[in-house]
Amino acid sequence: MRSACYKAKPQANSFGKFEVEKQLKSDAFGCIEIGHWVNAQGNTPAIRRKYTKVAWLRPIALILANNEKRALRKLGALATAGQVPQLLAVDPDFHIRSFIEAEVLYRMDKQAMPRQFYQDGMELIRKMRRYGVCNNDLAKQANWLVRTSDGKPVLVDFQLALCFKDIHSKLFLTLCREDLRHILKHKRDYYPVSASERKILNKKSLPTRIWMATGKKVYLFWTRKVLGWKDRTGPYERDF
Repeated sequence: MRSACYKAKPQANSFGKFEVEKQLKSDAFGCIEIGHWVNAQGNTPAIRRKYTKVAWLRPIALILANNEKRALRKLGALATAGQVPQLLAVDPDFHIRSFIEAEVLYRMDKQAMPRQFYQDGMELIRKMRRYGVCNNDLAKQANWLVRTSDGKPVLVDFQLALCFKDIHSKLFLTLCREDLRHILKHKRDYYPVSASERKILNKKSLPTRIWMATGKKVYLFWTRKVLGWKDRTGPYERDF
């Protein structure tokens, strides 16, 4: 194993080192490496997200990273249950989170996918809602994993997540509803949906309609023309 060790500030666990196994992917905002986080508590399979040092892109990379760190801190109980990664360590140039052994949803055999997975996924979104967190990126099947040990849903990639203090605010509940709508879109690829679920699917929120009419066009121009991402980059990539 090729390794590189870095001291990390003790904001998540304690001082330790990250031993790199390999780089999984890289983009304009940094790179993702898999390896092990080694500290006094033991040796934990982990993922390190390193932030780009390119001056004009780094502020965006830091915003995305802070979104993820903030969300994972609030979802500590779900991390203990193995349904989201655990934040292990943070540093000005990277953060480290646990690796969960799982398979990406889109790679699963449709015939082998239990219907209960989607019910459990909706319940996971509701649990997140109780902690004041919405993911905002669940249209990506790559952000939905099927846990190897028991087939339970796991969520990764919280770079677009938002955290709210008021869990009853209209905006927050609207965004949580969009999270539910996205898992129902995935369910529809595997199973028939009920009448009530179809109602949720057919009713896009105002923020989504505005995004589809305006923001998505800007996003596609930015990612494909400016950053040079290929068509469909992202939706079918596991962010581990």
